[in-house]
Amino acid sequence: MQCESGRGKWARVLSEVLDPSLREIVEAAFQKLSEGYFEDARDAFTDYLLVESQDAKAYAGRAMAYFQLKDWPSALADFKKAGELDPGDLENPVGCAMSLAMDNKIYEAIGIFEKLLADHPDFVRGYIQLGQLYYRLGAITKGHAQMDLALAARPSLAERRQIEQIKKPQMELDKKRFYRPDFEALRKANAPSGSWINKIKDFLKSLGKK
Repeated sequence: MQCESGRGKWARVLSEVLDPSLREIVEAAFQKLSEGYFEDARDAFTDYLLVESQDAKAYAGRAMAYFQLKDWPSALADFKKAGELDPGDLENPVGCAMSLAMDNKIYEAIGIFEKLLADHPDFVRGYIQLGQLYYRLGAITKGHAQMDLALAARPSLAERRQIEQIKKPQMELDKKRFYRPDFEALRKANAPSGSWINKIKDFLKSLGKK
């Protein structure tokens, strides 16, 4: 017979004895999360999930704790699980994308946002987050386009202000950026005409005869 781990034993006790208080346990976990006790919140959610393994909100809560602890792979895994259990909560794919972005997997994060927005074209926050990722990549035009789509999706006043605050410094940078010149166009514009080329060739030939 295998020995129970301390956490497994605690889960069995919760299941057999403390079922009426499980709500208090998960509420306490969220309280720890809101107060910034991320390690305690993570552990509390883990204990709770050993008993209530199908609670999407608890997985999302633990994902947020992992996110704050900069454990991006664990945050991604929990946001994915929460999304499987509650596909209607758009915060879960956002969490997946942001976990990938923080792990420097920007293009994977962009892919999640693009799919999310294809399915939910009025999701303002998705456009905002995607625009910020494009800004992060230096794809300024694409970033502006996403912010414009966010504005067109009827944002709240708070979201509108957020968009303006994000976009304004990028617009200021646009004015200061040095754009790469069209070197091919410059070369053609400054290329000598055919007559001049022939004159130079003739001159070089004359030098060779002397």
